[in-house]
Amino acid sequence: MQNFLIYILEVSILTSIFFLFYRYLYFKLAYFVWSRYFFYLILFVSIIIPLLPEIFNADILKYKIESIIRVSETGNNTFINIENSFLNNEKSFLDNIKITEILFIVWLSGFVRYTFIILKSIFAIIKIKSKGEIIKDGDFNIIKTSTNSPAFSFFNDIFVNKDFEKLNDAEKNQITTHEKIHAKQKHTIDNIIFEIFRAVFWFNPISRLISANIKIIHEFIVDNKITGNKNVPDYSKLIIKLATHQSHGITISSFSKEEITNRIKLITFPETEKIRKKRFAISIPVLLITILTTWIISSTINTYAINKQENQNKFHLPFEKGTFKIISPYFENRKFKNLKISHKETSYELKSFSNIFSVEAGKITNIEEKDIFGLKEITITEKLKDGYTIKYKGLYKTTVMKGDKIGKAKIIGQSGDIRLYPKIDIELLKDAKTIDPENFY
Repeated sequence: MQNFLIYILEVSILTSIFFLFYRYLYFKLAYFVWSRYFFYLILFVSIIIPLLPEIFNADILKYKIESIIRVSETGNNTFINIENSFLNNEKSFLDNIKITEILFIVWLSGFVRYTFIILKSIFAIIKIKSKGEIIKDGDFNIIKTSTNSPAFSFFNDIFVNKDFEKLNDAEKNQITTHEKIHAKQKHTIDNIIFEIFRAVFWFNPISRLISANIKIIHEFIVDNKITGNKNVPDYSKLIIKLATHQSHGITISSFSKEEITNRIKLITFPETEKIRKKRFAISIPVLLITILTTWIISSTINTYAINKQENQNKFHLPFEKGTFKIISPYFENRKFKNLKISHKETSYELKSFSNIFSVEAGKITNIEEKDIFGLKEITITEKLKDGYTIKYKGLYKTTVMKGDKIGKAKIIGQSGDIRLYPKIDIELLKDAKTIDPENFY
């Protein structure tokens, strides 16, 4: 869960960087036919880069992907509690929720809300179609509606409002031609994809701008295709006329005064195809440098995070999730009233007859039984790889024998009745030096 939240945050930051690059450099040099695909490029690159550093290292890539999609196990809170709280005290619901879970719930709530808005818009279009007058026009359906929405297309359906008949034949033809180009170029698919992107990254205001800009690019593409230096004054007047009818559906473009002005400028003072391509080519080296820089920064952070996480989660948890609480954490040379006291192990309170699991594959080197006030308590010592040794202290019974070679997460014993066996101690050593076991599973 935590890794998933970090991942979507990384993707969000990267898409923001690339969008700012687009808006303040690429947009001014833009060749709009390619601008549409530029947005797909920045989306793809932003999704891939956080999965790096070593794209050609299958193990690293697999680890990174699995860490994102799996639900993280609940970790342990380090606290001191000398009571048998499983018997006497119950933690409240809020105590069991971690900050990452709260953030995930907030993100999920926003995602569900925006997904609902998308579905609501689609169903609204379907409803409008069902009530409209449908006229077949080749591969397209011209749907006359009684709404005040401007003309728009949804896949091969072209919707026109009740004022459509008030326009002259030239204007009607321009509108239907305009929407047919949208339909032929599958702009509806773009709109839906980038609205889903907006739903996932709803917390980032840039996601709204990206979704809006893909619609603007669609209009620039169609404007350029329709005019080609022909009927520019008439088409410009039509844009202004239709701009007074605005809508905010997921498939319908709405524009600010600045954007409408830009459309008219590009129509009135068009650059040749050759000049646009040259200006577009100028921005490519800058884009590549931006991608390379973000790659290096992201891969450096990922390498550090992966190495740290691998070190901190080296071993399997020795108990089942939800069956234990820490009653005394590991600490070394802590001062209590001018006395230095060490507790070089972690003590846990377990539910009655809980299974104890091996934290890693290894060999059982010793099993020791002690008589504590008439009760036998068992200590199992397991030799692990890489110089690690772990001791499981205070078990009620064991399921392994000295000399056994065991695998990771194998049941090696069981705790007793909580009233008679109040705790299990875990001691972890690395080359004979004790370390905090909580950092390793």
